[in-house]
Amino acid sequence: MRERIPKVARPFPALCPDWRATSLRQVQRDFASGRKGMRKGLTLLVITLLLPLLALTPGSEASEIEDLFWSRQWSTLESKVLSPGTQLSPKDRVIYANSLWLQGRWAPALEIFLEERDSVPEDIQPFVDMLILLGFERTGSPRKAMDVALSLWSEEDWVLAPYVAYALGRLYLNDGQAAEAGRWFRAMAERAKDTSLRKQALEALLKLSDPDPGFALALLEIDPFHRGALSMIRQDPGPEDPSTAFPLGYAAFFSGDYQGALTHLERVPLEDPRAERAAFFRARTLSNLGRGDEALQLWKDLALKASRYSQSSIESISRMARENGGEATEALMEIADTGTGDPAASALAELANLFARIGEEDKASRFEEILLEKHSSSRFAAAALWEKGWSAWKRGDIRAADAAWTRALDAGNDRRQESRLLYWTARANERLGDSRTATELLERLRKSYPTDYYTYLAFPSGPGKVQNLVPDQLAGGGGKLAEWGFVIYARMQLSSSEDPASRFASARLALWLGDARSALLDSIPLVPLLTRYDNIPLPLLETLYPRAREREVMAASSRFGIDPVDIWAIMRRESAFDEEAVSSAGAMGLMQLMPPTARENALMLGEKEGDYFDPAKNILLGVHHFSRLMKMFDRIEFAVAAYNAGQGAVGRWLPPKRSVEEWVEDIPYGETREFVRQVMANRYIYRITYPETGLKGDQQK
Repeated sequence: MRERIPKVARPFPALCPDWRATSLRQVQRDFASGRKGMRKGLTLLVITLLLPLLALTPGSEASEIEDLFWSRQWSTLESKVLSPGTQLSPKDRVIYANSLWLQGRWAPALEIFLEERDSVPEDIQPFVDMLILLGFERTGSPRKAMDVALSLWSEEDWVLAPYVAYALGRLYLNDGQAAEAGRWFRAMAERAKDTSLRKQALEALLKLSDPDPGFALALLEIDPFHRGALSMIRQDPGPEDPSTAFPLGYAAFFSGDYQGALTHLERVPLEDPRAERAAFFRARTLSNLGRGDEALQLWKDLALKASRYSQSSIESISRMARENGGEATEALMEIADTGTGDPAASALAELANLFARIGEEDKASRFEEILLEKHSSSRFAAAALWEKGWSAWKRGDIRAADAAWTRALDAGNDRRQESRLLYWTARANERLGDSRTATELLERLRKSYPTDYYTYLAFPSGPGKVQNLVPDQLAGGGGKLAEWGFVIYARMQLSSSEDPASRFASARLALWLGDARSALLDSIPLVPLLTRYDNIPLPLLETLYPRAREREVMAASSRFGIDPVDIWAIMRRESAFDEEAVSSAGAMGLMQLMPPTARENALMLGEKEGDYFDPAKNILLGVHHFSRLMKMFDRIEFAVAAYNAGQGAVGRWLPPKRSVEEWVEDIPYGETREFVRQVMANRYIYRITYPETGLKGDQQK
């Protein structure tokens, strides 16, 4: 088997060290002679307007230039710069050049970067050179771009190295030197820390003639359903090669080809690091093919090994036990008896729930007692106590519910489980007349989980005061690159830092660039900081809950009478604002539309089929679909549940026998139950973050 990513030959030579002098002189000669500049179609009039700019001397207008830049007032900024008598510092001119670059005006931006390169701080110069490289490439000077790129290349520069390598790959490929292009695309793949960059490099390598199948295998580790990569490995090294067994089997499983999946997954070698994963999906495949006995044995073996698939295997066995009983129930008992740690505790919890559902309370109590005795501090003990308390609550035994939930709070809990226990234990204490304990529990909920669904239920107007202030711990951190207007590269540099201020600065820059997904991902490590502040910092909420594709969402929401806040709440949960997201079930894009749903709504709106990943179209179809669900159901919780589980399933669960929040707890599908909680929590935070956005009054219900 060939290596997954063939190594690039190194070192690369640093060629043409005098590119700056020769390139700059040539550019100046081009402009002085009145010929077309470095972008096709640049007129002599624009050149004439820019020539005085190049001769401007430093002045005192820096703060105004920066304010106009950060407020994106491009026209006003340009008018200010080109006004007679305006004096600009080198920093002002570089900031202006960056504003031109962000507008796609490569040629005038390039001229200023060339003129001011030596005026910027030394540690910023490589980033200026990167834009000069791209400027030459985009304005029809590939040879100059190549000279800059070769001079700029450095294996140690982890920020720029993948981009320089990618540029060299493109330039050599366009020059007809495919082998050299391949070396640079490999260099990009090796140095890219970001999976999207690595994917980009691998896709470029696959487009070359006679690509190494190792590239396809590496790409399938990032994107398991990549059609081009799957097609390639079917040919080379072919389905008989052990390296292709797992990716072909995994893709076949999710495409519904269970017999094909089984054929491939059975060939995964035991020494393959994905062997346990392959065994889990082989069991699922066998189950789908009606070979439950074989599936059960595989799941039992995985559970007893205490592998990373133990919990999923136990849950699969439990589903089998609920449907068929018999051997699956015996398998759970064996795991509970001979297993250790979490697998044993999980099996005991499943057995207690299983017998409780069928009314065999004595057996349920026995397994629960063993669980609480042997694994009292496990999350499974807490989950069992939750179920016990919930059953007591529904039959009206509030004191028993309180006793079970209070005990559960002392066991090991994950965050999601603890917030639920805090809320319902407080409710139980309110019913029992113990307002003091109830208040203490709710205060703990508010402080520990300010953005949680249960906090929303307890504090509908918000968990605290939202202030438009940046806490000291998050202040600063922007760095020199941002100060000089190199926003994209500043974000790249800051996003890798573990320093909270740097991460927050990166998130805010991403938000400024319109990159909602990066803003969210950069901010997620900062979520625990929310518990430290009495007043919730609005700027942090804005990066955690961005208004992605605001223009498209507002337009579609207005068209169909939907609150845009609800759309962002769904989008954040469904795709985390990843416009290219594809679920294992085939759901697509920002709104995670299943193909039949996308086609149905496209037909209803008279839209052409296809292009479902296009953000505007995906949003349009998703909002229309949600608007139809809102018309079918009289509560947003029901419509949100239907968005996940389907309107037929939700129709079977209605009408609610109790309050809506109790109905949510009783949703039969665990995934849908969690989906509703998260979407409603998102909606709650979006409302307190952007109170001016959305529908008002009765329309919010």
